[in-house]
Amino acid sequence: MKKIYSLLFVTLFLFLGYSCDDGSLDHSDVYIPDPVEENFEDDGFSSEPTTTAVVKIKIGEENKHQTIDGFGCAFCGWSHRIWNTMQREAVMADLFSKAGLSLNIFRGEVFPSYYNPTSKDIEFKMDRNFMLPPDDPSMINNYWRNYNGEECGEQMQLGQMWLVDHVNKKYKDVKFFFSVWCPPVMWKSNGKLNGGNLKSDYYDDYAKYLMDFVDAYEQKLGIDIYAMSGWNEPDVLSSMGGWASCSWSPEQMAKFVIEKLRPEMQKRGHSDMKLVYGENAWWSWATKHINTSLQNYPKLADPNLITAGHGYSTSDESIAPFEEAVKHNLHIWQTEISDDKDRQETWADAMKWAKTFHCYLANGNVSGFVWWAGARPCSTTGENLIQLEEALPSSTYYRVPRYYSYGQYTKFIERDAVRVDVEAIPSETDKFPKDLLISAYMKDDTYTIVFVNTSKDESFTTLLEIDGVEFQNMRTYTSSEDVKWQHKKINPSLSGLRAITVPKYSVVTVTGKMKNHEAE
Repeated sequence: MKKIYSLLFVTLFLFLGYSCDDGSLDHSDVYIPDPVEENFEDDGFSSEPTTTAVVKIKIGEENKHQTIDGFGCAFCGWSHRIWNTMQREAVMADLFSKAGLSLNIFRGEVFPSYYNPTSKDIEFKMDRNFMLPPDDPSMINNYWRNYNGEECGEQMQLGQMWLVDHVNKKYKDVKFFFSVWCPPVMWKSNGKLNGGNLKSDYYDDYAKYLMDFVDAYEQKLGIDIYAMSGWNEPDVLSSMGGWASCSWSPEQMAKFVIEKLRPEMQKRGHSDMKLVYGENAWWSWATKHINTSLQNYPKLADPNLITAGHGYSTSDESIAPFEEAVKHNLHIWQTEISDDKDRQETWADAMKWAKTFHCYLANGNVSGFVWWAGARPCSTTGENLIQLEEALPSSTYYRVPRYYSYGQYTKFIERDAVRVDVEAIPSETDKFPKDLLISAYMKDDTYTIVFVNTSKDESFTTLLEIDGVEFQNMRTYTSSEDVKWQHKKINPSLSGLRAITVPKYSVVTVTGKMKNHEAE
């Protein structure tokens, strides 16, 4: 949502109690098992379950909902802080590797500092050396200097290049998409980074600028950019923040896409690229913006259009799909969310976010989910998953508890899985906690169920079933106050029943293969 540069005087001693020599969370604080098991197949029998409560996955056509595109985080205005972290490769592994969050969506930025106000030129400068060490004096000395109107602009550009290159080479099948906080200021109504709008006289130039960025990145870094968003939080009120912004009305955005951007994309050979449309700051604002746009401009409803909003100032209870997007069978993404008002490093905070993740997936029909800051220094807000040290170059980091509740979704729900209905069926003797949340996902012969037990007092045991299908194997991963991603193999009983236990105030993910289910 914003670029708030933390104060340099926030010192290392605040965080030393949480970190190891390798920069990760101290494993004496939580139990994090080896993420690799050699054999998940059944190797015996469990005792007969005593519970008669059942959680049943429904897989009929009438029970299928959205297809999952993936999970990710943003880097954008914090690319330089990871780039100037001595353990930057370890940080990226914690975000993208299978041992970490296994993220597969990367959100970057088309920086306003590509415009040079002195020469009046657009300068992507892709030939610069971005493989500098984190402590390179040319970047660390005078770190906060102005570059083309933006503080740390040069470090952000180079840092993002390093991040994209590293992720592309190290982690496969990551979807890259980029958003624009502010177009080149020479084309804006107020000539400033903050506020104003893009003058209509420059719509052609802006469309070319976006495709020039795509070509520059793809040719230099060898990537295929999955999607482009020509805006970030286009609401009028976004100009009240201290970050770069540009206002777009539904009419302005729709006309630009239909009349300028799509023709330029086709002309440049990028007609198959996705367009992320909306990205309003509040989910309710995105709903209004997107519904209005699609109602008034039905030509927008291209299969390559992704409708998107951010989750700031949004209650879990108000999360719902964009109605017009559903009518047009368009994917819905949540492309930015965090706690921008308060900072909590507690399991209660992690559980709060687990509930929010569930609501976007199960109630908002979201196909893609992107957290705001994957890693950055924070002192007063909960914008990150990984806390970096404020010092430059930084050398230590630790994972915030919400990192683990996010991982209960990101690590185990596969891309192209389909969300399906799931039903909790209590019995006379066995009940479920009142505030239990459950969602389920299927891909080919793989199933995944995520339980969020928000009760601080009740654990429970339940049988698991899938309509007309037998389990081939099953395992659970549990995160609570005491354990993180703790895995357990669930063997069947002699009668073929499988039961799991969900501790109080925990997130449990159940996943495995099915025996007699034909892959679609």
